[in-house]
Amino acid sequence: MLEIAKRQPVHPPGFLDWIIDRIRGREQLLVRCTEKMPLLLVSFPRGQRYAAHELEVAYCHTLPRLRPETLAPYVPVLAALPTIIVIVLRARNPCGCLGHNHPVGAHSCLARRLASDLASPVGEMDLAYQGIREWKPQPLSSMALGELGGRQRAFHMQAAMLAVLLHELEHMAFPERSEQEIRHHSDALYAAAMEQLVMEESDRGYGIVAPLPRP
Repeated sequence: MLEIAKRQPVHPPGFLDWIIDRIRGREQLLVRCTEKMPLLLVSFPRGQRYAAHELEVAYCHTLPRLRPETLAPYVPVLAALPTIIVIVLRARNPCGCLGHNHPVGAHSCLARRLASDLASPVGEMDLAYQGIREWKPQPLSSMALGELGGRQRAFHMQAAMLAVLLHELEHMAFPERSEQEIRHHSDALYAAAMEQLVMEESDRGYGIVAPLPRP
């Protein structure tokens, strides 16, 4: 018989973050934009208000300024959503995902209580703000902007936060749509948002441009 060596306890990724989150407690921020956009009740770890503020800026300032053709796929999405959506911010998710739409049966106590108090449907999702910050969906294009330093990182965070948020909102509004279709929309939004933000703020193009052929 083979002898099985004793192993040290193995904790899943994110376990320490979960413990710290439980000890630290959470705060809430109500994000109100236009009448055509759902209210966001953002639940974030105590002391991490900057993460909630990044989401607020992306949702209320960056999203409305995007070009109409960029926003076109999301007009029916925003119209089909509940009036209020709970956003649970975490540094990272144990599974490594950047976000999840929560089915009604998996809602937190906060979302269930809110739905009961309002007597109307409430949506809920989670977003991993540190994972989103470190996400590199288009590494070659980002490398071309390396000299922009902090501005490039700020552009990325706004575009990435919007891409993940709208990705999960589309899952919430249209659960029958495939992941491939929704991913196509969010990838296109990230690229278009980066292109617009970089051009407006730094008067530079975004992306890898192929050299012109020699005559």
